[in-house]
Formats: sequence, structure tokens, C-alpha cells
Amino acid sequence: MKKKLLAIALIFAMVFSMVACGGSGNEGDSAEPAEKTELVVFDSEWYGVDSFQLDSSSGGQSWVGAPLFNWDPDNAQVVDNICQGWTVAEDGSNVTFTVPEGLYYSTGEEVQPEDVKASIEHGLEVSPYCDGYANIESIDIDGRTVKLNLTHFSSDMEYYFCADFICLIDKDELDSMSNDELMWGCHPYGPYRLADENGYVSGSEVNLVRNDNYKTFNPLVETNGPWAFEKIKCRFNVEEFTETEELKSGSADLIMSTSKDQRLELEGSEGVELINASYPCTNYVELNTDNSIFSDINVRKAFALAIDRDEFQEVSEGGLTPTYSMIIDTMQCFNADVKAWFQENYSYNPDKAIELLEESGWVDTDGDGIREKDGETLSFTFLAWTDWTVIPEAMANQLAQVGFDMSIEALDWNYIHERCNSDDYDMGIAGLAWAEPILIFNICYYDNNAPGNDETYRKMVKEIASEPDTEKRVEKIGEIQMRMFENMNIIPLFMDNEYTATRTELKGIVAKADGTLSTADMHWEA
Repeated sequence: MKKKLLAIALIFAMVFSMVACGGSGNEGDSAEPAEKTELVVFDSEWYGVDSFQLDSSSGGQSWVGAPLFNWDPDNAQVVDNICQGWTVAEDGSNVTFTVPEGLYYSTGEEVQPEDVKASIEHGLEVSPYCDGYANIESIDIDGRTVKLNLTHFSSDMEYYFCADFICLIDKDELDSMSNDELMWGCHPYGPYRLADENGYVSGSEVNLVRNDNYKTFNPLVETNGPWAFEKIKCRFNVEEFTETEELKSGSADLIMSTSKDQRLELEGSEGVELINASYPCTNYVELNTDNSIFSDINVRKAFALAIDRDEFQEVSEGGLTPTYSMIIDTMQCFNADVKAWFQENYSYNPDKAIELLEESGWVDTDGDGIREKDGETLSFTFLAWTDWTVIPEAMANQLAQVGFDMSIEALDWNYIHERCNSDDYDMGIAGLAWAEPILIFNICYYDNNAPGNDETYRKMVKEIASEPDTEKRVEKIGEIQMRMFENMNIIPLFMDNEYTATRTELKGIVAKADGTLSTADMHWEA
């Protein structure tokens, strides 16, 4: 029976092929290939379409809920998207913008300024990130103009209005639905909506249908109307091998984020393109200045100088990029002077490291390669992430060249933070992924007793966050990092490289300078 069905299928395929090729008998005469109308995408798991309630975001989240504005990383400024004319008062007391006419939800309802007000107020009630814009004291509407009255300006708020944790939901839906109903039942303003049937298949996929009413005012893209594809199928919780093979075969079109193994497998594969879309992330070490060899600042400086970040990049097989500042190149308000200073003074220089150690009296008296001083060896334990051995092992070998003895203890990240917090550590790894600097500064000291982690530091962070002038904010971000590096107890190491993988026929996906993906212009070129 199966053979018979297969034979019939083959005959049908042959007939269909002849028809598709024209069937006229004219040699070389063929029809144009059918236009591709649906994308198949592998994404991280989706947990809802009301992004206000989410504490994590999938790669395609903005496809159903576009941000109100966009961040232009090349010019370090807010630019239009759904709304227009983001204007900050000189004293930072308010922000005004307009909600244009002629914008329609996928339901056919027109976007109103009252929707913006209701959406922000909804976020202030339910969002796990509402602290980032809790400085909004009240919201006024005058015609199509929205005015946010602020207790103070906050750079965090500016970031959130350009990210997909703030979206635009119809006030009528907010008024008539519970939070549970909103999670999968609302219709945020975006280029796509959930399909009427099988829109969300729990733990498996979301199926999206184009919003033909969609319109934006984003100057960073060419497509400000409906997007090219009628449908998008986002699959998640799929094995990596399956993702890779389906992309290579062409049965899938896009992997939003690849693992290292996937990237290595896909490099050089015919019909596949890799796009570096690394979200800003700073990975660094914190050194204990109280109860370890690192109480000596020369030892801390020697440690920094003994680290060869370029070797880290090699042994990770391109999985990371060296960093030389806490606020790195792809983060908002990056200060290039700080990076240049750190590179000049504390990039790889083992000879200088040895000089500093000997200056402080650390010498190898017994010829075993490990330096000693007053009966203590230059030994310490590095708290590393579980199942993360390549970089620590490379680091241990590098440090051994100048006389350190480093052992490795692998722990989950939360236990590393606890150990640092309780002062029960020598050195611990930490990583913070966020594009806006204030979160980095607020969290980066896990050691409560760390030099530099004081009231003056916290005052500086507050001043940066409340500075409405971007150029002045960049300057202050430079100043606070230079203050941190005076103690040399927080040392930047690298950022993780993340890659999006696509079929080569899928054009128009661009990684912006801050690592965020711009997908508005994606289209198919067979």
C-alpha cells in the first residue's frame, strides 16, 4: 500500500513539474517561481504577547509588539518608530512626543494617544522592569501630544521606550481583559499578530499573521509599511541538531540565536549566512581585596597585566571578543577614552606583571614556579561558571607564566554571587548583559566591602542616570569607570559573541552597532 501511494505521488510530482515548467514544448520557457510568503524561524520560547508582563524576551518579540521609539546607536539618540518627536525638557522634568494619526491595530482599531497612556500605566502596574520608568509621575494628553511628567530624568526610561518591554496595547483591551487574558489574548501594535487558529501552541510554536495596517516612521529602515512576509512560524524548544539540519536543507529560514556548536557546524555551509548579532554583555572578574592575595594592589594590577584576552578569543574558537572597559563598544553612551586608557595601561604585558610582583616582594624562592612572600604562596581560587572550563584553564596557564597558582572551583552563577557577597572568595566571574549602562553600574559590585563600592560611587551612578544630555552622560560614564579602575578590583575580560543564522536568500536582516537585529526590511530573493 505504501509503495502504491509513493508511486502515485511520484507520478503526480512529474506531471506537476511539467506544468510548472510551462508545458508548451518551448525549450527553456519556464514560469517565475512562486513568491515566498511564509518564514519558518527557530526562536527562544515565547511566554506571551503582552510584553509588559514578561521578564525575558524572545528574538522575535517585537514582531507582535513594536517599540514606541528606536535607539540609533550610530548617533546615540532616540529616533521615531510608532510615535514621533521624542523631546526631553532641558531640565529633565518632562518628555513630550506625538502619536500620529492613521495607525491601526490588526483589529482595525485606530491607535489613540489614550492607548499610550493606558499602556504605560499598565506597565507601571505589572512589569518586572517598571523601576526603569517609575520616574513617570503623571501623563497628560493634549490632542495627539503625550507629555510624561517626571520626578527626574532617567536614562533607564529612555532605554525602555526603545526596547520591546514597552509596547502599545489598545486601551479597550486593557480595560476589558484580566492580566492572564492579556498575556495571550491582546493585540499589541506591531507588524504581526497571533493567527486565529493555533496562534500559540504551548511549549512548541507561535504562528503569526501579518498586520496589513502596520505603519511606522523609523528612519533607520526602508520598510515603514506592512512587512514582506504574510506569515511567520516561530518554533522553539527544538533540538539544536534539528535546527541546524533544517536550516541547511532549506526547510527552515532563520535561527535567531545559534550556539557555539551550531555556529561552527554552519560556518561555510552552502546556502547559509551567519550574522554577528551579539547583544551587549560585559563579562568581568571581581577580586577580593580583604581576605586574599589581592589585598595587595600590585598583585591585582599584575593579574590584569598577565591576562591575554586574544588567546581567550582563540581558544573559544571565535566565541568571544576581548573587552577593556565595563561599558563596552556596543552599549549606549560608550566612552572610547576609557577603553583606550585600559588597553594602553592594562592589556597583556607579562613583563610588567613580573616587575610589579617583584616590587611587592613576591619571588619564587624554591624554583617551583610559584611566587611566595612571608611564607604565603601567590595562590588563589577562581570561582568559575559550571561547565565553563576553556577560559579558566587558559587563564590559569597564563598566570602560571608570571608565578600565580590558580585553582578553579565551578559553581552556578547565583552561588558565585552569594560567595562574593559574603566575602568568601578570592576571585569570581560575573556577567551582565544589558545595553543601558545604569543597570551595569547598579549591579556590578557583588562584594559589599569592595573598595570603590561606596556612597560616592552610588551618587555618581544616580547623577549619570538623571543626566538628560547624552554627551554629558558619556563623559560621566567615563569618569565613573576611571574611578573604578583606580582600585583595580573589577577587571573587564570579554563579551560573548552571538550569531543569527539565515538562508542566504533571506535578505535585509541587519545587525546594528549595538548588536540588536533590524528585521523590518527582511525579504526573499530567490
